[in-house]
Amino acid sequence: MDKKKLDLAELDDQPQEIREAIAFYTSHTVLPIYFTAAEREQHYRTLEQAGYLERIR
Repeated sequence: MDKKKLDLAELDDQPQEIREAIAFYTSHTVLPIYFTAAEREQHYRTLEQAGYLERIR
């Protein structure tokens, strides 16, 4: 799988679901907020399908 790089300067050009998934993972990384496994999986799947994350096997 080719890895895609995300240029945050071009984040506004990304589809809404990609922006939401990136915001989710950013907040999940820097804030002490807890999310359900379903929420994490939904956003992970979005980024995986867009080519930003590798599939976990």
